[in-house]
Amino acid sequence: MANGQVPKVKSLAKALRLLECFTIQEPEWGVTELAEKLDMAKSNAHSIISTFEQMGYIIQLPNKKYTLGLKLLEFAFIINQNLGYPKAIYDLVLKAANLTDQIVYFGVPYGDKVLYLYVAHPVDRMHEIPYREILGENVPLCSAGIGKAILAAMPEEEWMDRIPEHPIKYTPNTLTDREDIIDELRNIKRRGFAIDNMEHHTNIRCVGVPVYNGTGQLVAGISTSGPCDVMTDEKLMECAGILKNIALQMKERIYH
Repeated sequence: MANGQVPKVKSLAKALRLLECFTIQEPEWGVTELAEKLDMAKSNAHSIISTFEQMGYIIQLPNKKYTLGLKLLEFAFIINQNLGYPKAIYDLVLKAANLTDQIVYFGVPYGDKVLYLYVAHPVDRMHEIPYREILGENVPLCSAGIGKAILAAMPEEEWMDRIPEHPIKYTPNTLTDREDIIDELRNIKRRGFAIDNMEHHTNIRCVGVPVYNGTGQLVAGISTSGPCDVMTDEKLMECAGILKNIALQMKERIYH
């Protein structure tokens, strides 16, 4: 539960926890699976699912399992518009992609994770680089370039609260010792940008920088990534400079 608080409406919290089971990694669930996952009676799980289904938040697939419905996209659109980023900075995300000639990501801190909002591809490589929609995806702050850039820009006293006790080891290069992660964050803070050296995806290197608003408040991060044979040390330094400049331009446009 967020902030460790006890929910006031337990039945509602139970229903929302069921909804949270649907993820990128596990987008489909059966009633029995959900009941076991949440340690609740199958009849209760079925009642919750049926209610969500009637309201369009969940749909049943031909294989009889359930997945999230399109109704939730309405909320994603509303939140995205209220953040004010689409009009303010998306052209700069695309500009960064064209300048680096690589995929560029923009995301915001979300607890101990980074929540991705936008991805941009260099225009002249649209048919070369596979497109992927990334809105709503999230990864631990401590395991990706964009996340580490955001985390390192936060007050050091917050770091331990945002680093999982047992970080997921995505690749052989992933840092999983919390003290090693802290040391890395201090290095990032000193140099002003983060490097993901095949820590989240094998054969992919990434560089990320924090993004601040007009009042100097940390609000997001931006990163670019590519295959190791392209993202050499020299290329990473070049991209870091480009992203820092783009982040400064974003700062002039983001007011809250």
